[in-house]
Amino acid sequence: MPRVELPKGAQVLSVSPSGTSVWVQTVRIDTRLTDGNLKTYFKKGATGDRGRAMMHGTFESEKMLYAFAPNNVPKPVAWGTYRDEPDKHFYICDFYDMTDDLPNIQKFCALVAQIHLDSMGKSPANKYGFQITTHLAYVDNDNSWCDSWEEWFARALKRMLEEEENSHGPDEELAILTEAIFEKVIPRLLRPLETGGRQILPCLIHSDLWPGNAKPDAVTDEPIIFDSCAFWGHNEADLGPWRASRYRLGRSYMKEYHKLIPISDPVEDWDDRNALYAM
Repeated sequence: MPRVELPKGAQVLSVSPSGTSVWVQTVRIDTRLTDGNLKTYFKKGATGDRGRAMMHGTFESEKMLYAFAPNNVPKPVAWGTYRDEPDKHFYICDFYDMTDDLPNIQKFCALVAQIHLDSMGKSPANKYGFQITTHLAYVDNDNSWCDSWEEWFARALKRMLEEEENSHGPDEELAILTEAIFEKVIPRLLRPLETGGRQILPCLIHSDLWPGNAKPDAVTDEPIIFDSCAFWGHNEADLGPWRASRYRLGRSYMKEYHKLIPISDPVEDWDDRNALYAM
């Protein structure tokens, strides 16, 4: 147990399973602080070099999101390696009790839009990317800084497809489709965002906003978002997962979001861009 990262003098009362994940081990840690108050933390852990990178990336990603939405992102506490188990790594944050309901559409969309608006144009040197590798599930993102959104998105998608091929082997049909995506689809849909006098500004993207990572607080009903894979990108990229019918968000949430932030030009490309972002 990484007690060294809990407040000094905190007494661990219990450790119990919390949530489910294919990629990491997750637990709830109930403690009593020196002033007698009870405090609960959430911890996830993973092993190996990839596990260490995942925990580090999670900490930096969540810390950045927390800076823009401290009332809606569990406060990151620490990440590190177990002293007596050097191949085992952890991430700790505040614990929230949440329901499995969909987040309130107005509150949730207002939160996402607020993060996007407040962070827009504040990335380092106005570039796309992130300062450290983050992971979407177990896949490491290529977060190398880029001057254009088209360049960054193509690089990130290429990394995802490389992992797909590593896991399942080469596929001739997929190879043909991949070539078309990189040579035709991405330039056609993303290049117009930053050419012809048009401009977008990088903003902070959560990048995995599906109902498993966006839940109502069980007490306040306020939306809580977590388990981000952050990067600086086009704000509409965060709406990609909402397209999937299995996630039960859909166009009603997109329309609510776009009441707060208009669709980027060219507006007529919006649906195709959203389909690309949903990949």
